[in-house]
Amino acid sequence: MGLLRLPLVVYPWFTWLVVLEAITAARHGSAVPGALLIGPAVLIGLMIQLDVWSARVLSPLERARMLCWLDGRSVVFAHLTVLVAGAYLPTIVEFWHRHSWLGRYEIVLALLLAAYAYLPGYAAVSRVPLLGTLCAVLDTLFLRKGLMVFLLGVASGDPGIAWFAAWLVAFQLLVQLHQLFVSTVQPLWVFRRADAHRYFAGTPAHRRRVADLWLEEDVRGEAFPHLYLVHSLCDEAVAVAQDKDPHPGMARYLKGDKRAGQAARSWLNAASELLAQARRALPDQPEPAQRRALDLAEAHIIRFRVHLDVSRGRQDRALKEQRKVRELWSRHGLHNLSANNLCVELTGARAEGTKPVVPERALAELEQHLERPGLVPYVRCSLLLLAAEYAMLTGDSERAQSMRALRHQLVIHRSDFHVLNREQRAAGMPAFKPVRYRLTLASLEALDARTRGTALVPDDAARPPRILLSELPGGQAGAQAAAGLRMWLDGRPAGAAELLSEAVELLQRDGFHSDAFNVLVQLGTAQRSIDPGAAYATLTRALRLQQRLRLGLNSSGLRLATGATTEQLTRTLTDLLLRTLPGPAQPGLTVFELAELSRSRVLLDQLGKLSRAGTQPTAQPITYPALRDLLTEASTHTSAMNPSI
Repeated sequence: MGLLRLPLVVYPWFTWLVVLEAITAARHGSAVPGALLIGPAVLIGLMIQLDVWSARVLSPLERARMLCWLDGRSVVFAHLTVLVAGAYLPTIVEFWHRHSWLGRYEIVLALLLAAYAYLPGYAAVSRVPLLGTLCAVLDTLFLRKGLMVFLLGVASGDPGIAWFAAWLVAFQLLVQLHQLFVSTVQPLWVFRRADAHRYFAGTPAHRRRVADLWLEEDVRGEAFPHLYLVHSLCDEAVAVAQDKDPHPGMARYLKGDKRAGQAARSWLNAASELLAQARRALPDQPEPAQRRALDLAEAHIIRFRVHLDVSRGRQDRALKEQRKVRELWSRHGLHNLSANNLCVELTGARAEGTKPVVPERALAELEQHLERPGLVPYVRCSLLLLAAEYAMLTGDSERAQSMRALRHQLVIHRSDFHVLNREQRAAGMPAFKPVRYRLTLASLEALDARTRGTALVPDDAARPPRILLSELPGGQAGAQAAAGLRMWLDGRPAGAAELLSEAVELLQRDGFHSDAFNVLVQLGTAQRSIDPGAAYATLTRALRLQQRLRLGLNSSGLRLATGATTEQLTRTLTDLLLRTLPGPAQPGLTVFELAELSRSRVLLDQLGKLSRAGTQPTAQPITYPALRDLLTEASTHTSAMNPSI
């Protein structure tokens, strides 16, 4: 453990080295003012301390590797560069003064150079790997903390270069503070990913070594255990499930022999094993801070297991486990996060229809969250709108109206999103951009307007399918869906429909049936006014898939809660048959079957509780063929018992 502790001991001393160099230059009569020497040196020292503090999110092995290889290397390289370039310092000073525009625009130039730290993010979005490479070169050779330029100013004694270095150092500190405390991108996310992948892909002996070091350094004896490695494994489970890996450096760690969902479960199992070891390493009666760390890590694992179950159509266990996650968050004061999670879940349930929710139960939980302390206006608005929605579903229009009135008294501030992101980070999860929260609220407003019958009907011919690509798994299915939406916007809906249908097949192949259903419903809805025949085929396919999803629900109560989706789809299909579609060979029979499916679903579910013998409950609802056989058998039995009939 001594070698692993060495970076944590040695690296912070670079702070005093830089300050000492500045003080020495000032005492030896440098032409640069003392404040211009010592001030940037103190800021560089602060950035070094922030490096040590932020490295706590890594396991001990990865932490030592980062501080030695990246941060320590850049400090050593900056000093060596200035020593080697000592003979060329007059040339550098002469170049700076000969090009006077460098001095005039030194602030702008320093700001642009400090912004290099954002190149990796732009590289991931624009898919230009060269930007990431350029950032690595600039970071290692020239710009990290502005240290090399600062040392050039100290060594040359030139006030012009010293001023430029001071601006560069100040902007570098602002960038570091923004990335640590404001940006939605997690600090050191590349290192966290590498840390998680090295652990997951390592041999059993390597895993034991990493786990033992992690338990000794970050768990045992800590007032607040650092369980960041567990959270990192959960984050990678999400990335694997979505089949997304934008960073080429992670490719060698991925196991390609498993499908996304199966691999994600392996990641979650690894996280669960680490959490179990942490529990055993702590006292049986842990301190409140230790209990908080354990509970939040458990909530992170459960939350993604729920997400994986829902995406694969297994709803029964998911609903119960999701409530457990919210209870854990609320227990430790993350009330905004818990309430926002409930809003997102219920909004999806109303919009998609594949997540069964009993209105009375949903309304009770919403009102319970409204009583929680410290809710920001954004979260309170979301709760009130959803409470009004579910109050209408229960038939209580007066309560719904009062909740809408309370919602319009609230004013949402940008700080609301900062509070939510702070709670997201406290729970070990990545933060979101404000636009994502605003889109969720806009969906709630639209849902409320539709419920009240005041929603504006857009031009369906111009409206693309409302498919949220961020909610879909990535990989080939996500790429197909994205290409289909782009083609629709280019005015080629027929080709777009083919690509979206292929995306649905890929989603079903990988087991993401709920996502496939949502794509089909949105595609069929968008096709209604431009191609009724295609819309009928698409929505029929969605209806069949929805019925298969319902058969996977063991609880009759949950099956009953999805009846609204069945009714909505069958009414849409009936409308297409009667008003806009020429009709099949036997339109009357088809319409009758749709009407029976819509109106008799509840009856069939209730009949499914009884077996043919009429005594033992069954897990699945009875089907129409089984119902016909049951009625035929009952009729035959009655005729045999009463020959005179």
